Amino acid sequence: MKKVIGIFLKGLLVLIPIAITFYILYKMFLVTDGLFKGLLERAGLYFPGLGVIVTLAVIFLVGLLASNWFSNRFLNYFDRIFTKIPLFGNIYAIVKDTVNSFSANKKGLSRLVVVNMSNELKLLGFLTNDEESTFIPKGYVAVYLMQSMQWAGNLILVPEQKVQQLEVSAEEAIKFIASAGLLSKKA
Repeated sequence: MKKVIGIFLKGLLVLIPIAITFYILYKMFLVTDGLFKGLLERAGLYFPGLGVIVTLAVIFLVGLLASNWFSNRFLNYFDRIFTKIPLFGNIYAIVKDTVNSFSANKKGLSRLVVVNMSNELKLLGFLTNDEESTFIPKGYVAVYLMQSMQWAGNLILVPEQKVQQLEVSAEEAIKFIASAGLLSKKA
């Protein structure tokens, strides 16, 4: 009986990640397909999946417009208006800054570091800001300590000399930290 339960649990461990992945992808499909579904149905053009294609085309078109000097100025004008709207502007600014921190010209969560707290204690985190500012005193850097098994974390200010940057891809670092060290990079 113990062996049967072990085999069953092993099957669950294989199937659960697959099922959750398909579920997430399915929900993403429903959301993106549904964005333009009503409009496409009224035009008599809708079939499952067309909404996804239209959504991707709209995203590409907005990116194309944002790349053009003239239309970029137009988008910046609306950006300034959005940030001045009470409550909406605060939320919009936070979301925009967070999304922009991951753009190609920003560092975002790409610089994995070890913070040497003492001879024995070391913390893994991401160097998010190394520029002196109102919040960061001279000689300090901002390190984001992501909590394992969730996306919460703490931002700490650490003396620069206590931070050692590691040569690891952001994807590998996030997987390692999010899994509480259960996943490790093979040497």
